[in-house]
Amino acid sequence: MRKKVNYPIVIRMEDICPTMDREKFEIFRKFFEENGIKPLLCVVPDNKDPKLVKARVDLDFWAYMRRLKSDGYTIAMYGTHHLASGKGVGLISGTSATEYAGLTYESQLKKLREGKHLLSKYGLDTEIFVAPNHSYDRNTLRACKKLGLNYISDGLSRKPYVLEGVKHIPISPAWKMHRHGLLTMCINPSTENLDGRETIFEFLRDNLYHVISFEEACQLKTSKYFIARFQERMNIRRYIRIRNAQRRKAEQ
Repeated sequence: MRKKVNYPIVIRMEDICPTMDREKFEIFRKFFEENGIKPLLCVVPDNKDPKLVKARVDLDFWAYMRRLKSDGYTIAMYGTHHLASGKGVGLISGTSATEYAGLTYESQLKKLREGKHLLSKYGLDTEIFVAPNHSYDRNTLRACKKLGLNYISDGLSRKPYVLEGVKHIPISPAWKMHRHGLLTMCINPSTENLDGRETIFEFLRDNLYHVISFEEACQLKTSKYFIARFQERMNIRRYIRIRNAQRRKAEQ
């Protein structure tokens, strides 16, 4: 069990779509309800990624999302189709499979507008954007600002910062190794190892006082971008080392 921490914590649930594993999601939802936690739900407007098909299409999904929103959950737009169209150089991800990075501003604007329109049609209007694979560039941010997507859940700094008029609320790819500043725990309910969920639940119970909503995180003091970018570059190198060490351990 981890010892108690002294920094704010945001919960982010990823890959939320009609074909997610609803049973696993419910395990987390019940825990959140029991403890008064209101997470950020990263909802895919029109999923076309076969990797996100974990169950049959939930015909109640969109009504369910509206109920959760009315209960105080926060909705974010998680890409448009969650389908990488190629490889692009992202501000955070470097060169990786991407739905947006590397495309022209006009192409990204069109794709983002489609996703935002779909969520609005389902009654899930939002100002928050999340890029699949953490892959986005400055054109993505400019298009987001144009469409009123004023917040993004991404970045690897200690505090929120603003770039291209969009406020970044930093995330934490390896939350167990988080040390300083805002912690955003990224949880995928469909793929989370349920044998290890007690680790997550125990950590949150021990630090429940520090859990805040995404809206509260948006009110935190921002850092200057050049400071945030320096921290990001340091953390990117750190997380690459962690990832490579984990891969080597898995191969042994």
